[in-house]
Amino acid sequence: MTIKEMESTLDIPRATIRFYEKEGLISPSREENGYRDYSKEDLEKVKKIVILRKIGFSVNDIADLFDEAKSLPLALEENIENLHKQMDELKGALNLCEKIKEGAEDIKSLNVDNYLNYIAEEEKQGHRFMDIAKDIVKTEKGVFNEWFTWTDIDGDPYDSGWSVLRGAVITMAISGVIMCLYRKSFDITNFRDGALGILTIVALEALLSIPLYFLGKKHPWIAKNRKKALFISALILCAILILLDITLSV
Repeated sequence: MTIKEMESTLDIPRATIRFYEKEGLISPSREENGYRDYSKEDLEKVKKIVILRKIGFSVNDIADLFDEAKSLPLALEENIENLHKQMDELKGALNLCEKIKEGAEDIKSLNVDNYLNYIAEEEKQGHRFMDIAKDIVKTEKGVFNEWFTWTDIDGDPYDSGWSVLRGAVITMAISGVIMCLYRKSFDITNFRDGALGILTIVALEALLSIPLYFLGKKHPWIAKNRKKALFISALILCAILILLDITLSV
């Protein structure tokens, strides 16, 4: 079956089908001319993916189901819980939308204090609204990654080598200056030592982050807790290096 036939049968864009392929959810074979050949199994898998995506499952959740790393009943329980939380948030937002609409206000005359007080009172009573704190947390956690590591704010490897080079140069320069200030002498040796120190840290982060990124595709915990996974991996690596050093010294 060609991708055009898949597109027609499923009534979804071919870009979506290729995205599922890229994420490893389906693996069509290739004909001699290089075109993809989708099997009935691929078709059935995509049908399942469409259903699961429609009810809120993430790509990682679906991958776990296909790999049998998680059972469908357990995944459904988790998804139902998440959907209930989203419904609570949407209900609060919906009620406020109706209230603002009834006030017949525009953006310039919007009574912000009145509506902020309304939100505060509703939240005291246990009603939920969209959690804007997530935006702030994501941004703050991503600042260091954006400038000083091999991965972006979401923990994904940069597409452009320039981003990596930019971060490395900036951090090496800062570290070199700090080392000169610490040793109270601005010379090339102190600057080099500081720069090499931070270069080692960047290299270590790259060594650990890239494998963790790919592991996160199969293991949701790693994807959701990348910083913890990075810290644990660093500790394990340090322990291995210490043991090797002790072994070689004996």
